[in-house]
Amino acid sequence: MAWKNTAEDEATYFALGRAIALVVVPGMILVFGLIYLVSPRRPPPSLSWPNGTYLNPCCAPLTLKDGTISTGLDTARYTVAEGKSGYYIDIDRGIGVNQGAVTFGGAFENVFFNRDSEAVPALGEAYALHLNGVNDSKGYIFTRRTAAARHP
Repeated sequence: MAWKNTAEDEATYFALGRAIALVVVPGMILVFGLIYLVSPRRPPPSLSWPNGTYLNPCCAPLTLKDGTISTGLDTARYTVAEGKSGYYIDIDRGIGVNQGAVTFGGAFENVFFNRDSEAVPALGEAYALHLNGVNDSKGYIFTRRTAAARHP
């Protein structure tokens, strides 16, 4: 005998689909929420991880040392944090390149290391900082001075 699709059958299937959606969607949210809550967190990287001197021909060297970033003339405090695209430093006053000098204060507070997600302390050291120009929004890459260059 052939199955007939009547209006009542279609309404029953539609109601059944809605009922399943009302159970499955909150259940999935609950399961993924529990997974998030019980997943282990990585400890934040230490402030000493990016320590070093970073160079770019445009400006004076940048020195990072245990939570302090210095241009030689001015200093600011920073913390190391993890973002969607890798580790970065969050500078309390902002930072940027303005007319051939690194200046503190302004809109750019996050400075990313290396090439996005490559800056992971477990995989090696920070070898570059990416700053932006204040007026031109041009990218400036400050490369870390190597150990061999530190001891001539």
